[in-house]
Amino acid sequence: MKTHLSIVAVTLVLLLAACDSKTSENSPNGAESNNSESNSSKSNSTVGNPVLRNSKVNSIIVPDSEHSARNSLDWVGTYEGTLPCADCEGINTTVVLAADFSYQLTRVYVGKDAMALNSSGQFSWNEAGSTLLLEAEQPVQFFVGENQLFMLDSLGKRITGELAARYRLTKQQDTALPAADQG
Repeated sequence: MKTHLSIVAVTLVLLLAACDSKTSENSPNGAESNNSESNSSKSNSTVGNPVLRNSKVNSIIVPDSEHSARNSLDWVGTYEGTLPCADCEGINTTVVLAADFSYQLTRVYVGKDAMALNSSGQFSWNEAGSTLLLEAEQPVQFFVGENQLFMLDSLGKRITGELAARYRLTKQQDTALPAADQG
């Protein structure tokens, strides 16, 4: 019985020592310590992988490369909206995205010449799979959300300010009947 109790006591001591060494690697305010050995082993495990630190819980958050707009959302389709215009009432904009990474872009400047400006070509995704780039003379970038595209500025950043909500195109419902219902 004494040996059994001794084994339990030794196990508890080892567990407590292991817990104590984990907490001593980090300072009380959640920042990493200057212990170069523990820091180098941490950094070696994440070399080449982008990571974010969450200081509130002092954990590493690794972006989920398996889930992005590109592979998780139904982004193929037609998107429409009226974008702000500096010298007209707005720009009626239609973007059609195809599964083969081709696009058609149509713009009509409301209150000006009613002629539609059309362009088409290929688009590409950014590395994160969240933003697409319409490759043209004047490239256009969109952040892809569920059933919507958000136009980005020339640096690829979300547009902010009073008119930010107007830089959004909404996906249109497919008006074609399913093949089974077409008689």
